[in-house]
Amino acid sequence: MRTTTWMPAAVLATAVLLAGCSNADTTAEPTGKSGGDHTATASVDPAALDTGSYPTSPAPEFGRATQETILDVDGQRLAEFTVVPFEIDPELTSVKMPTMVMRSGKNLGVVLSDAAGDIAHNHQMLYGYVSTAATPTTKTTDPSRSVVQAVMRFNNPEDAAATAREIHQNLLTVDDGTGLETAENIDILPNTLVSTGQTNFDAGPEVSVNAFTPHGDYLLYTWAKAPAADKDWTAKAVAKSLQLQEPLIDQFPATPTRTQNGGQSAQLPMIDQDKVLIYALPEEDAQAQLGDDMAAYGPRGMAHRSTNPPLTYKILTDAGSDHNAVYKTTVYRAKDDAGAETILTEFYNDLLAEGFTAAPTPQGLPDAKCATKDTVNGTQDYCMVANGRYVGEASGTDNKKDVDQQISAQYLILEHADQNAE
Repeated sequence: MRTTTWMPAAVLATAVLLAGCSNADTTAEPTGKSGGDHTATASVDPAALDTGSYPTSPAPEFGRATQETILDVDGQRLAEFTVVPFEIDPELTSVKMPTMVMRSGKNLGVVLSDAAGDIAHNHQMLYGYVSTAATPTTKTTDPSRSVVQAVMRFNNPEDAAATAREIHQNLLTVDDGTGLETAENIDILPNTLVSTGQTNFDAGPEVSVNAFTPHGDYLLYTWAKAPAADKDWTAKAVAKSLQLQEPLIDQFPATPTRTQNGGQSAQLPMIDQDKVLIYALPEEDAQAQLGDDMAAYGPRGMAHRSTNPPLTYKILTDAGSDHNAVYKTTVYRAKDDAGAETILTEFYNDLLAEGFTAAPTPQGLPDAKCATKDTVNGTQDYCMVANGRYVGEASGTDNKKDVDQQISAQYLILEHADQNAE
């Protein structure tokens, strides 16, 4: 278990798991733990570290997004302003797919249906973010409650509202094999288009609700599913999601479109917020995470794809870890050394609580904490290490040597990290 489960592209191919239920300068001198007077922890032997072919110095600064990357970057930034399912119901802690940046309207196809994806695409949806989670179960056939929470941005309120109407109508009139939905009303949500459906399983009937709320340039979408006996919960989940999502999306500093900016191109945002991404190991494949990595996320953004979303959100918030890098490795930057140690300790202990066991540390790096677990997908290995205000995290499957090389290279990169960064 990695504290944040940033999944490889191959896993994204299974994104219908729940959707199917819903119709610096690289030559810089090390600054070390005390902002310039520290080279390496005494117990670390840099000469003994095996870093393989990984870089051991920070990457050059990333600069601003370009027209080619802005949809990914704004989609990543949107994650911090999308409600995490556990905020709707604290028991929604088992992260599922689809949880990802939505790079275009077509991506709505894996969230809801191909028809919905076509409708959003036809109305020129720009990008979005979707987060999915369920209540934990022992077996896949056990009854559970689930939520899909998505925010989609359009060019204007008219396109957002039209998309909501057309998808809602499609659910009511076009049977994709799961039956037609029934229009419903939630009294306290007069601006929300709601439909419900029921599916019968061996464990008993389940009800689901699709809810679409146009909100300015955004379309807010919530899908909630529960055993039929808990139908009231689905309505309450929709209401709670909107109570949280509407004020949250109002805070999002979206990049203005050319039309919104008086016909001129707006200044695009920085890719690497707070200059933390330069310290993470890069992916060899630029499309490894399909728009979700090469990113800086805040506590809420990190929680979306965490193995323990409430813990991740709380620990990162309390530690002042406002921006965290996600690339091949993950880098957290706390407000101080004590915060970094808390992140390391709490996340490592959470691994052990989830059935991982302590694993040997890499040669020359006894300060690292490593854990391992045999799973149906192979042996998962994680290693974490703190260096001043920073924590590096590496992971892999069936290749402990590679994980050791990653975290060793990561430690050396963090020796160059700015410990006095604002």
